[in-house]
Amino acid sequence: MSEALSLEFHHVGVGALDFEAAIDTYIALGHRLHSRVDDPVLDVRVAFLQAPGSHGPWIEVLSPLGPNGPLKSLVGRRALPSPYHTCYVVEDLPRASEQLRDLGFLPLGESRPALAFGGQPVAFFLSQTVGMLELVQGPAVLPALGVA
Repeated sequence: MSEALSLEFHHVGVGALDFEAAIDTYIALGHRLHSRVDDPVLDVRVAFLQAPGSHGPWIEVLSPLGPNGPLKSLVGRRALPSPYHTCYVVEDLPRASEQLRDLGFLPLGESRPALAFGGQPVAFFLSQTVGMLELVQGPAVLPALGVA
C-alpha cells in the first residue's frame, strides 16, 4: 500500500470574466485583497483575497489574459464565473504528482512556475470524481501586497 498523500488545503480558484468586478464583489463581501499579478507564462490574471476575519481558505480569482489561455474551454462553455479548482500545498511536488496519477488523476501538462506563488512550481490534475485540482510546491508563500 502506498504512503498517504500529505496535502495542505490552500485555496479555491474562481474563474471570472470580469476580473475587477469579481475582486470588488469579494471585497464587498468582507475579503481583503492580498496580491494580484498578470502571469504571461500561465496566460492568466490572478488575485488572492483573504477570507473575512482571516479564517477559511484563500480565494484566488483568475481571468484570461488572452483568448488561448487555460480558461479558454470554460469561457467557451460559458461556465464562468464559477469556482473550478481546489489547491493544495505539497512538500514534494513530483512525489505528490505521482501519487495523484496512481489514484487515477490525469495530469494536465507539466508543472510550471507561477508568479502568484513567487515562481514556485504548480501542476494541475483532473479527476472524474472531484474535478480539477492544483498542487503547489511548498511553502506556498504569496508575494507581498502587489496591488496594481
